[in-house]
Amino acid sequence: MKSKLSQYLPSTGVTAFYPTVPTVQPDVFQKVLPFLRPFDSSTGASVLGAHVEGPFLAPSKKGAHNAENMHIPESSSLEDIYGEHNLRTAVKLVTLAPELSGSLTHITSLVRNYDIKVSMGHSAASFEEGYQGKLAGATLLTHTFNAMSPLHHREPGLAGLISDQASPYFSLIADAIHLHPSIVSLAYHSGPEKAILITDSVELSGLPDGLYPGHSQIPHPQLKVGNKVTISGTETLVGTCIPLDQCVRNLIEWACLPIEKAVLTVTENVANAMLLKDRGQLTIGKRGDFVVLNDLGDLLETWVMGREVWSRDLSSRSKNL
Repeated sequence: MKSKLSQYLPSTGVTAFYPTVPTVQPDVFQKVLPFLRPFDSSTGASVLGAHVEGPFLAPSKKGAHNAENMHIPESSSLEDIYGEHNLRTAVKLVTLAPELSGSLTHITSLVRNYDIKVSMGHSAASFEEGYQGKLAGATLLTHTFNAMSPLHHREPGLAGLISDQASPYFSLIADAIHLHPSIVSLAYHSGPEKAILITDSVELSGLPDGLYPGHSQIPHPQLKVGNKVTISGTETLVGTCIPLDQCVRNLIEWACLPIEKAVLTVTENVANAMLLKDRGQLTIGKRGDFVVLNDLGDLLETWVMGREVWSRDLSSRSKNL
């Protein structure tokens, strides 16, 4: 499955990615994470390590996560949840809610003991609680504005941190489903060098519209309509099916940006946020991973380690055979 995903993602402009594991039981984390250790590919998208989104999340901001699998940091050690070896070899990014009892200690431990980046999300934290999370070592926000307290002029919540002089990096789902285009533009222009576009893409990407069964991670039937995936019978968003290249084109249009500015949100900004020294720029000594776009931002080619691994022309010819 990892190989198939690695081969597919270049068709969306992705040359490397962090596969996300949502809130599951500790034994599932420990079975899955060894398969998500960093893996370099010369023919597809590289795996950069795992992003674990849970289980230290606020139940009131669970979204489509299974609240039965959530833990309070104070009563659950990182090692018991993820496994110490996985923390040292597989996990590269953890999303948690900073307001939970024990979260600040976990943030500091993840950063100092395991060199893992921490992102704050699925959280009802106030601005002050988010600021304390930042002081403890968190450096990112997960799908900003979604599954967190709304931005209010007197209670800005986590999203208010993007206006801080030392703003965390903040990810945005630019799909016009999770966020209105004006909010994407507003957030981007508040800190262009810290903005990161993500897809929040789920396993239904590429499948026909319809009703799909739930599973242990999301124990509810899921309804896919276009790029929108919800828990059936509700408006609770599970995720999206939008490709990353479309997110970039959306940002170009919504924030009135030239292509060269928009692509920084999926290249250099990501590399800076995750301290990836060999990616994110086309300079001597770094990997030859890049894409070719036309003037409208349409994806034409994807190259990995100096080799073309996908092109629109070849893809079109294959479909016509």
